[in-house]
Amino acid sequence: MIETPSPRLRTRDLLAPSALFLGALLLAGAIALGPVVGASLKKIPLDVDLTWVADGSDGSRVLNRCSIGEPRAQVLAAQVQQRRRIVAVRPADSDVVTLQAGTSLGVSEYRVDGEAVDADDVCDTETLSATVDRVTIDRRTALPSGQPSEVQYDDTKGAVTLPDRKGFTYVLPFEFSGSDLTYFDIVSRTPVPLIREGTQTVAGRETVHLAASVEDADLSRFDTRAVITRPASWFGSFRGVRPDEPLTAALHHSAQRDLFVDETTGVVVEERVRLVEEYRFTSDTASRSPELADFRLTNVDTTLHSDPQSLQDAADAASSRDWPVTLTTLILPIVFGVLGVASLVFGVAVTLRDRRNRP
Repeated sequence: MIETPSPRLRTRDLLAPSALFLGALLLAGAIALGPVVGASLKKIPLDVDLTWVADGSDGSRVLNRCSIGEPRAQVLAAQVQQRRRIVAVRPADSDVVTLQAGTSLGVSEYRVDGEAVDADDVCDTETLSATVDRVTIDRRTALPSGQPSEVQYDDTKGAVTLPDRKGFTYVLPFEFSGSDLTYFDIVSRTPVPLIREGTQTVAGRETVHLAASVEDADLSRFDTRAVITRPASWFGSFRGVRPDEPLTAALHHSAQRDLFVDETTGVVVEERVRLVEEYRFTSDTASRSPELADFRLTNVDTTLHSDPQSLQDAADAASSRDWPVTLTTLILPIVFGVLGVASLVFGVAVTLRDRRNRP
């Protein structure tokens, strides 16, 4: 008995099913790629490492720290600069990341009798203020995750815990929106509203201009270093006050911050800060006369602007975070969709042709 051999599938017989399967797979990938992969990339990255340098405006004025031990306070025109480095540290995982930001404000040059003088030739204390801030934020919302943040204001003391911190400071979330935004100012330790002021192109990126007004804050509530007691003659001359009478003044802080935030990634591309700090007599002293109540001694008065390198670095960081999201939510879905449709059309065409040619 002769067995009839079973028919074998030829390559052309597999062509149409393979094309239809591939087309369906590509279309499924096009549909799922954005919601699944793209959404997972819309988080604050775990490799944050940004440096911000801001130069003070011409006409900045600073209290000479070395004059505190002299007979009279000395406020000088100065060239100031603020530096900040933000890095991602632990704890960090798929849901949260901890940002550590070291910020310092210093003097590089004073003007004395109309001449530019290196800061260290005037006073060996070139750093005006410095802080180290640690805050754990949710990687999707960029808001504090609920874990207490810590700020070190004095390098001779431990960090201060801020258990109820609210608002953004260094970064906003991907594709942020809405008007109910809050900025947390670590100097005054207060949250303030972020007001949307419009849009602006900065370093080639489309940014949203957000403004935060930090109202006057008496820093002596938090820090004993913000209180200074000196003879009245050190501050100036006041009617009815003996030159050798001790007077106590407290440091007050206010600021206007303008953040230019990349619309897509939440990266702060540019930051401008109008910073005013001044000593005022405490309430007991100020109540003695209008002259004492109106007295102001400048500690720092400057407007800080991001330098060109900081602008470029921030714009590059925004681009590097934006590209993977754009690739997985826009470019690849379009490519997969086009290829998927083409494969399906090819598979259908081959199937119809084979049916017509079948005896």
